[in-house]
Amino acid sequence: MDWRKKTNCERNGREMYEMIEELGSGSFGRVDGVKAKLNGNIYALKTCQLNSLTEKLKINVLNETQNLIKLRSKYVIQYYYSWIESNCLYILMECLAGNLTQVLETKRKLFGEIITDFEFYISYEIFKQLVESVEYLHKNHINHRDLKPDNVLIDNNDDNRYIKLCDFGLSKEVHVLSDGYNQTKDVGDIQYQAPEAITTEYNHLIDVYSLALIGAQLFGFNTRDIANGNTQRMDRRIGDKDPNVKSNFYTNGFN
Repeated sequence: MDWRKKTNCERNGREMYEMIEELGSGSFGRVDGVKAKLNGNIYALKTCQLNSLTEKLKINVLNETQNLIKLRSKYVIQYYYSWIESNCLYILMECLAGNLTQVLETKRKLFGEIITDFEFYISYEIFKQLVESVEYLHKNHINHRDLKPDNVLIDNNDDNRYIKLCDFGLSKEVHVLSDGYNQTKDVGDIQYQAPEAITTEYNHLIDVYSLALIGAQLFGFNTRDIANGNTQRMDRRIGDKDPNVKSNFYTNGFN
């Protein structure tokens, strides 16, 4: 596999960046927060040890790089460039402040059983932007296939947009969004995995399923209540809250 050709990478040099802290790790390798020695800018640097990856994981890493190059927008983490050095693939990306998992943990500590107006509007705005981000992917014929709070990054910037998606290793470009055949089976985190995702016949609706479970957590619902249709506990928590905000929500997937 010609990694240099496939990733359209630009040789940059690991020695050009100073390690700040580890941001995460997984089967692919690790992601570090780094500072460029030349200008002091902060980035996220993903390091993938090629000789330790299975062929399947190599394909996932390559897939992520290709999709990041294609999906340059405010809805997706910004890709800068990638290069190979000492049998490692390096992917340089923007570094954001945190992720949705951290927000959910903070919300559980700060708020009680009944949702307050403040918590409701925070949750509403986060979910609205998350829906817009997934809609952007689907309009570009990309199924993420691994939506979960860890892969929803959060930052505060000038245009009041603070939700961006990351980790496109399992994502797939499809010609027809609703095509449900010849898919890789058993994709995504089991906690947010749609039932049909364990088979080879599914489509973009598996992203919508994951999105619904993330939304349930944002508003403090028990995801088991969602699956079991227990709306009484949901009604008790939300009460008569109404955002009264006119917005074009992404509803096609729910039909």
